[in-house]
Amino acid sequence: MKIDVAESQIYSGIPERTVVIIFGASGDLTRRKLMPAFYHLSREGLLPQKMRIIGLGRRILLEDEFISHMKNRVIQYCTHKMEDRFWLPIADNMFALRADFKEDSTFETLISEFDRLEKEWGGPINKLFYLATSPSHFEIVLQKMIQFRLHEEIAPNWVRVIVEKPFGLDLQSSDSLNRLLLESFHEDQIFRIDHFLGKEAVQNILIFRMSNLLFQPVWNREFIDHIQISIAETVGVEGRVDFFEQTGAIRDMIQSHILQILAFLMMEHPSSLDPEIIRDEKVILLRAVRPFSKSSIQENVIRAQYSEGVVNSQLVPAYRDEEGVKKESLVETYAAIKLFVDNYRWRGVPIYLRTGKRMGARKTEIIIQLKEIDSTSMPTVLGKQRPIPNTIRIEIQPRAGVELTIGWKPPGLLTEVESTSLTLGAKAQLKEPKAYERLLLDVMRGDSTLFIRYDEIREMWKIVDPIIKYWEKENKELKAKNETLPSYPAGTQGPRIAKAFIERDNRSWNKL
Repeated sequence: MKIDVAESQIYSGIPERTVVIIFGASGDLTRRKLMPAFYHLSREGLLPQKMRIIGLGRRILLEDEFISHMKNRVIQYCTHKMEDRFWLPIADNMFALRADFKEDSTFETLISEFDRLEKEWGGPINKLFYLATSPSHFEIVLQKMIQFRLHEEIAPNWVRVIVEKPFGLDLQSSDSLNRLLLESFHEDQIFRIDHFLGKEAVQNILIFRMSNLLFQPVWNREFIDHIQISIAETVGVEGRVDFFEQTGAIRDMIQSHILQILAFLMMEHPSSLDPEIIRDEKVILLRAVRPFSKSSIQENVIRAQYSEGVVNSQLVPAYRDEEGVKKESLVETYAAIKLFVDNYRWRGVPIYLRTGKRMGARKTEIIIQLKEIDSTSMPTVLGKQRPIPNTIRIEIQPRAGVELTIGWKPPGLLTEVESTSLTLGAKAQLKEPKAYERLLLDVMRGDSTLFIRYDEIREMWKIVDPIIKYWEKENKELKAKNETLPSYPAGTQGPRIAKAFIERDNRSWNKL
């Protein structure tokens, strides 16, 4: 049974005759993010009327089995009830193939399928290539695409490529990958994705700063004591062992998501909301981050690995005991960094970054801690009470919102101040678009607003690259001594060294 999306539902700018080719379709990203996103777009009538999804992966055995597996994952991860009238237009137009990206036959099969579709649909097709593989496969896939001239456009139809994060594994490999892309693709064909930029709450950071006079005067070193940015996950590697063993927490989260949040949070106000002007300001901010030296890494960077523990009432194994992980693995599942931005607005304000897997809660949040008021300016009756610092908490997930912590006199006969919160959040009845829905739609429409320019990526690598190189050297020493990384029980707030790391500055992590 084939059901076409009604023409009246087609969103302005949605192309016709489009093929989406997913390299790495048997991986976690396709199951958890991409297929649910395509289903949601189908519900909204935002898919091309003539569309084909081609999934290529090493672990694909049978096409019917692959499609059934994708349907089960859509049921598991989508935010709407599964309805066949929205799923069948996807399933009936899905082609899956077990593929080795090094083999010419994989790409010869693709070309044959493109030729067949052009005859069936009566005209040239648009091609969207999605690199959802591990970073180590990016170059071979791109080289094969160039070899078979799959990058070439025939106007008015287009060819576009989405490259998942991390873009490379360090600064050198990132530069190499970018050179390879630009040898054959134009910049407007390349979409470097960080799905956090598709989240409403991340987009709202800049609007929150710019549109509220209440906060503009205090957004600087004169009023802010410190900033915390945290991304905590309760999940482990979840079938992404090969990927995570290459990346670890610093490449997976800090080099991409956290530094993008940092840039939006601390950049100067752009002169307009033009995407290129916003990117320019982000690059200026990232370039102002103080470079790490060997001594500053030893003092301001920590890492750890989760051990056995209890998450959501379930006993979970240590990272080294996860299926597929090497018993001697020194890949960090937790990382924390203290850094500084050396510009006039932020000089001297410490910024604490942390991320971890198998934590006690799933949460992404920003804490902006304002300085305490001078106790001598408080009324005499309150002089013995320590001032309550104001805090701005921006929660990105699981539920977007802003919480302001202020001092307040509670009802009663005593004159004292206690902490209270003012909470602002999205209306519960509104279902905001998921990040991948928005980003996939934008690529098909040719809108690069929420994607990353390469100079941003390069500056982010320049921040973390010294840390990666230091850890690589330290890993050799640890292996020689048969030592392991510090650990933390799964389901907790992280390692003890993280608590000591921030407490030495007379500060504390916000509880997740």
